[in-house]
Amino acid sequence: MAIRKKGRRKICIDDKEYIWYIKEDYDSLYYLLNIASDDKQLILSCPIDTEISYLISKGKIFQNKATNGKWNRYLLPFKIPKTITPSFVSKVIDWAIQDVITEKIEWNGKSIPV
Repeated sequence: MAIRKKGRRKICIDDKEYIWYIKEDYDSLYYLLNIASDDKQLILSCPIDTEISYLISKGKIFQNKATNGKWNRYLLPFKIPKTITPSFVSKVIDWAIQDVITEKIEWNGKSIPV
């Protein structure tokens, strides 16, 4: 099943198409930047306007490695701007598909949102 594209933005990186959009999270006070590859292998959510800049990986791969299928949270090595632009989305995707050392963080319900 394909990803719904109506009302969402497209971006192409390394000849691969991604869909991105911003949506209010129903379970928290935050808005989320959501990014998904067309084949749904890479699925990311990034809370906007939080104290700690981090990303949630929900897909089957992250940084060219298979994931455990659970929501995994990683600290971003850069700040999330208040205004999300295509260049920032491109930066997040580039970071998420490269083999770089990332710091995984655990969610305890208090220290980080979502």
